Amino acid sequence: MTALIKLNGEEFKALQKKNLEIAKYFAQFCKEHDLRVFVFAGTSLGAIRHKGFIPWDDDIDFCMPAPDYKKLLEIWETEADTERYSLCTQTQDYNDHHLTDSIRDNNTTLIRESSMNTDTNQGVSLDLVPLHAAASSKIGRMFQLMCACGCSLFKAGRLPNRQSKVVYNFSKFLLWILRGESIRFFIWNTLEKLATLPDRKYEKAKYVKEFTMFPFITWLYPKKWFDKSVWVPFEDTEMPVAVGCREYLSKRYGNYMELPPVEERHPVIRIVFMDLCNSYKKYRGIQYLKNL
Repeated sequence: MTALIKLNGEEFKALQKKNLEIAKYFAQFCKEHDLRVFVFAGTSLGAIRHKGFIPWDDDIDFCMPAPDYKKLLEIWETEADTERYSLCTQTQDYNDHHLTDSIRDNNTTLIRESSMNTDTNQGVSLDLVPLHAAASSKIGRMFQLMCACGCSLFKAGRLPNRQSKVVYNFSKFLLWILRGESIRFFIWNTLEKLATLPDRKYEKAKYVKEFTMFPFITWLYPKKWFDKSVWVPFEDTEMPVAVGCREYLSKRYGNYMELPPVEERHPVIRIVFMDLCNSYKKYRGIQYLKNL
């Protein structure tokens, strides 16, 4: 069994600070290039409820409308500080088996249990979720959901959590019989293209959706919630939240201003190794990919 490390209070605060540093750069980059971007999920909850991080949460999530995300992919390599930060997307040559893309600090190391055996960027990261246009018809949305689910399964390459026994076993069978990385890439890449066809008419869509994990992959959000941003206090700076952030938080968390039970207020990250001052490249074959 892999030995996990438990961060002390000082180390946890240092990790939050590093994540905030990445977020400041990315938010400013998007602002300068007229890209819509919003803090998302638990980060948006922290922004509204705590005016910063949820105290027991270390990571930062962003989301972007699909057209802005497409533009980001086009300009990142020429406009961003790529020596310091990498935009990591899933391709045939690079797949860290996550359902979100990420912005990673190349000069740091944060090896999680789930990625210690992958030859990928192991720097501290923030997650980036594209918001896609939902198909206009019920049949179209059902087809889109099926494609998105298949894409998520083969992109992640691991069994879905919190699913029925039938779904779990069927997924297990598919992953067993389709084991080659090339065939898996062909499948998820094709399904992703099909699932994102409605993005061609993104601005006319009434609803948007995320292609992440259950149950969120099944949800629809009114597009108007994510049409523009509002900058709000976040730690020692400001971060953009979606104009419909409070409606989104109500949908996702219910009474989002109410704190969870005390026993649930703790970090859930599973870290194998952390060094915030040195690049992950220093530890290849030592702390990750140990069998080299």
